[in-house]
This record gives sequence, C-alpha cells and structure tokens, in this order.
Amino acid sequence: MSIVGSWKLTLETPFGVQTPTLRIGADGAGGLGSHAGEVPLTDLQISGDSAEFHAKVPTPMGSFNIGFDVKASGDALSGKFKTPLGSTPLTGVRQA
Repeated sequence: MSIVGSWKLTLETPFGVQTPTLRIGADGAGGLGSHAGEVPLTDLQISGDSAEFHAKVPTPMGSFNIGFDVKASGDALSGKFKTPLGSTPLTGVRQA
C-alpha cells in the first residue's frame, strides 16, 4: 500500500511524547501538523511505500529542521526522525 495519506505519528522527544499528524499527498506535497498548526514538508521524496522529507518544527526552544525517513506497511508506519541530538525511532497509524 502506498505511503500517500494521513498518518498519526508517535514521537518520543526531549519534550515528551508528541503525536503530530503527517499528511503526504500524491502530488508530492505534504505537511506535519500539531496543536501549533501545520508546517510544510520540504525535500519530500516518495518511493512506493517509503518517504524521506524535512520539516521545520516549532519547539519550546525555537524551530528546528528535522529529517524524517519513514516506511508504510499496510496501515502502520515506522521509521526515524533525525534531530541535532541524533536519530530516534517513530511509529504511526494511517488516518485516511
């Protein structure tokens, strides 16, 4: 199944568990949404059930450019996000 769609992510961060929504469109556009609003995905590269992208994510310490590398398997998503502090696993479930 394609990675295109809407996903509810679970990220373990220094600020606690975060659950943003990831939106990946078939047109190569997308966004990462949270209580602070949605930020656009940049450098989005889709390859079948995998995607790599960046997003400038607002945090209590300012905005950071975070890299993501994710893969869909049915309605589950797994991968990692990369911050200046290192790489951390993430999970997700398909919303639509």
